[in-house]
Amino acid sequence: MKLTVLDLEHNQPSGKICQIGAVVGDTKTGEITHRLRIYVNPGEPIAPFITELCGITQDKIDKEGILLDEAYQQLKEFHRTHSEFMNPVTWGGGDSEYILNQLNDKSKEDWCFGRRWIDAKTLVVSQMIAKENAVYSGGLGSAMKRFNMKFQGRKHDAQDDAENTWRIYYQMLYLMRHESF
Repeated sequence: MKLTVLDLEHNQPSGKICQIGAVVGDTKTGEITHRLRIYVNPGEPIAPFITELCGITQDKIDKEGILLDEAYQQLKEFHRTHSEFMNPVTWGGGDSEYILNQLNDKSKEDWCFGRRWIDAKTLVVSQMIAKENAVYSGGLGSAMKRFNMKFQGRKHDAQDDAENTWRIYYQMLYLMRHESF
């Protein structure tokens, strides 16, 4: 089965989406088969904090940024073309809902993700509770270290975060297949 993994970056302090990243992962092979990175013009200046954290510059937004509704159309086509399951995989919850809340009403009419998501972070926390009797808190990179995985790419780049979310989600699938519960 192929699943879409979704990640967003947000401008501050408004919370407007400024980058969408997605990958499609194959649950049988673990391979990432397709990748998508979209810069979204939030209609406001990019905060210096976001440039530092995410590497998203005002120049990049001015040259490559598109409106959120157009970005959603690209994401929807990507998801419907390559994924076999309606709900996306995310790190934490709500990225798909976050997009839905910022879209105009016309784009909302043809929503592609349903009302749920698969939360990879919840699976990681559940596995840690089951094996270590400890509750995990922290980000994706820290969780990957706990599983002896190295974060690949730049943290807080939406596509790189989506790829690493896929990698840790696939690790959870592996553990579910091979460990007795």
